[in-house]
Amino acid sequence: MKASELKQSDYPNFPEFKKWGIDLSDVDAALITTLQSIRTTYGIPITPSPLQEAWSRKKGSTSRHYAVGRLSDAGDIFPQRERVLDLWLQIQQRGDIGGIGLYVDTKGVDGKPWPMMHIDLRPDRLLWTSDIVYGERKYYYFKQDYFWEIVGRIAGGYY
Repeated sequence: MKASELKQSDYPNFPEFKKWGIDLSDVDAALITTLQSIRTTYGIPITPSPLQEAWSRKKGSTSRHYAVGRLSDAGDIFPQRERVLDLWLQIQQRGDIGGIGLYVDTKGVDGKPWPMMHIDLRPDRLLWTSDIVYGERKYYYFKQDYFWEIVGRIAGGYY
């Protein structure tokens, strides 16, 4: 089912989609209802990314955001700054979320540095972090040392 077929009452904590004109017609409804469930379950304020490509895009066929011949099942969110790792740890307990990424090279809707979290509904668990190194985005996966350095920067209140 397309997320655009949901009613606002299905995701009452996220009026930003309408406010920012995010087209949800290429997004899997399960992603949006999962996002609402996360907010309801953990009570952590979450701001969805205001960028359309954070919810669906027509390029990057290996991305879970990719929505050509399929619905995107990925989204990018900004949990409350001081609660990013709280949410990151909580959603790892959920079986409905497969991919969880932490990005430290992002700015929030207020224009200030703010760690962003990617979530997706892939069937298998994958954890990663991302940072800009010498002008290029680099990804670090769970068993790589730099993964934990980035997590430590967030935990230390770097943002």
